[in-house]
Amino acid sequence: MSLVQITSDISYLPASEKPLSCDVVFIKTDKETWIFDVGMNKQSVEAINQIDGPKNIVISHFHPDHILNLGKVSYENLYVSANTKKYVFKGSVVTKDLDFDCSPKISIKLLPSSHAKGCLCLLCGDYAFLGDGAYSKPIRGHHTYNAQLLQEMIKVMESMDVKYFCLSHDKNFIQSKESVLELYKNIYKRRTPDSSVIDVEDFFNSDGSVKDK
Repeated sequence: MSLVQITSDISYLPASEKPLSCDVVFIKTDKETWIFDVGMNKQSVEAINQIDGPKNIVISHFHPDHILNLGKVSYENLYVSANTKKYVFKGSVVTKDLDFDCSPKISIKLLPSSHAKGCLCLLCGDYAFLGDGAYSKPIRGHHTYNAQLLQEMIKVMESMDVKYFCLSHDKNFIQSKESVLELYKNIYKRRTPDSSVIDVEDFFNSDGSVKDK
């Protein structure tokens, strides 16, 4: 498995299924390399540790396929949500959206999420890396969204000044902002007054990724 180049500054290591491991994103700036998630396969460890110079890591959320390699890689700074810190026990806690003075510009945003509490996303140029933050939550065998969290998530995603959303584990890793927002707005339309939960079993694959449209 090799890195996939998105731009001259941005690349990613695609997710794997055995073992389950997320897409790991690398952004080279004039000051350091930013890494979004660390995965749990050995290829991710090798790719991260091969990078020379300072490294900053941002963890999207606390699920094992996004954090398990953290103790095996070197880095200077680690950014996590308060909930993720309960699982990794270290890192600077992100409590508000952050912008960093580097080129290209890096931003970290908090993302309301039904999938996991305390999701972060990483923005650079035309791209927003969402990890699993936009995905649903399995409840009793069904993929579901909390209607209020979904509404809040859509508002945050609409506010992002990007052209593309990048969704971890999805074979279509890079998707247009418009198409992704259209999907989630259509899901939100399914809400009913008598329930805070929206069932979306027919929208998603068994791993929570978006089905082909």
